Amino acid sequence: MTDRTHLPQPDDALRRARHDEAVRTGLLWIADRIAARRPHVFMTASGREAIALSAAYEQHPADETAAETLERELLLRMPHVDSPFTRADYALVLRRAAGRDDA
Repeated sequence: MTDRTHLPQPDDALRRARHDEAVRTGLLWIADRIAARRPHVFMTASGREAIALSAAYEQHPADETAAETLERELLLRMPHVDSPFTRADYALVLRRAAGRDDA
């Protein structure tokens, strides 16, 4: 019997869809959280990192490896904070990144 080194196309597509949904859910969770708490305060680089970590552990409280992987994926999709953004404005950007243009 041969070892499976590559997932068949449907399995790989399902894995990617689940992964993308976890990232989308995380971005929306972050957007809701920062828009609801101190929306007029400026977003900071350290705040960006902290909220990504919180979102990752919210989805994977018992799986540190999965949480760290999700945190990295979230940070890849979250714009860097290099100009003044309020938390409310940043939440809009995150909702768009998650595919919700109704924000």
